[in-house]
Amino acid sequence: MKNRELEAYLHHHIPVSKSLGIGVNTCSVKNIELIAPLKININHMNTVFGGSLSVVGILAGWSLVYAQLEAEKHQIVIQENNIRYLKPANGDVRAICKYDNHTMWSRFHRAFQRKGKGRVQIACNLFCADELVATFEGVYVVFNKKLLLNV
Repeated sequence: MKNRELEAYLHHHIPVSKSLGIGVNTCSVKNIELIAPLKININHMNTVFGGSLSVVGILAGWSLVYAQLEAEKHQIVIQENNIRYLKPANGDVRAICKYDNHTMWSRFHRAFQRKGKGRVQIACNLFCADELVATFEGVYVVFNKKLLLNV
């Protein structure tokens, strides 16, 4: 999948991504990088709003799961998440998620093939310039759409 394809998909299917001006810098099965501009996500302190940081983290993790799968055939939802705000972000923010735990993904794929659903935990780092401003962890659950339609 190409950067523009993922960005168009997000903007169409998850409209808040368009409202927040979220763009896709990198999209591959191994690496996702999203960007959120300060100008649209600014708060009263002239830094990026914490809720926007959370959303871009959630979307970056979601996008990594999406890139790993034939996503049109699956329903991806976030089950839980945690974000640690380390420093204020006074510029555009990049959320970076990497495929870095082969064992976890192997377990996910086995469970998904066996049960038609699987769970995976994703970690993302959020940067302003080259400074780490937040860390995000999310648990995503993926369901086979065919099984959902038969219920």
